[in-house]
Amino acid sequence: MPELPDLTVFAENLSKQVVREKVVKVVWHERGRLNVGADELSGALVGSSISEVERSGKETLFKMNNGNRLFVHLMLQGKFVLAPRQKTASFPIMTLAFEDGKTLTVQDPKAMVMISLNPSRDHEAPDALELNPELLKRLIGVKPRMLAKAFLIDQKIVRGIGNAYADEILWKAAISPRSVMGRLPEEAIDELVRAVHSVLNSAIEQLRRDHPAIIAGEIRDFLAVHNPSRKVSPTGHPIQVETISSKKTYFTDEQVLYPEKAVKHGATE
Repeated sequence: MPELPDLTVFAENLSKQVVREKVVKVVWHERGRLNVGADELSGALVGSSISEVERSGKETLFKMNNGNRLFVHLMLQGKFVLAPRQKTASFPIMTLAFEDGKTLTVQDPKAMVMISLNPSRDHEAPDALELNPELLKRLIGVKPRMLAKAFLIDQKIVRGIGNAYADEILWKAAISPRSVMGRLPEEAIDELVRAVHSVLNSAIEQLRRDHPAIIAGEIRDFLAVHNPSRKVSPTGHPIQVETISSKKTYFTDEQVLYPEKAVKHGATE
């Protein structure tokens, strides 16, 4: 599933291709999940132009010049396909046809993509790149018994981080994925915030540099620990792989467990 760094770069590259493009046709292919009817979707978009494309948490947001907002959540295998002229894409979910002949198709073999037109978003969780120590402490206060891995990937707590980058952040911060969030000392909270910004921003820069036109896929070969091709971390410690919080999790014994007793007693929420 694309995460914050991937989606940031996707949005930047889509902006270069589709901003100011006028939508002349919308096709809903009767797959995926849509929060309105197909006719309402078409009526909201046809005749308008895309004014901005940006990342919003783990979604891509298309802002239209008529005030409408279209959110696309690619889920596990969804992707954007931009074609120079109208043609049928594999496993299409939605296709936007532009006045100049280009098409932008959202496709997904599993039909899990979620598309939302003008959803109510009054109480969204903060974005991961908005985190600071004070904000993180407030969020921890709501779910103090939650394990670190589950906490970071819960989009109702903080938006943008998924399974892979949660592992990278926790390794960078030297915090075990089984740590109880409410038991993190202040210095570990500070380190976790630094790791969030460092890992995510470094990944964005690497994707921009190495894959300057990317609008789909997941590039993970440069990750330090969430990487099946690696057996040891960059610091020389064996990488362990276990299921934690229902997710395949990569970590090392460098990461401190806070506190061991609470985890043994099964504190998970």
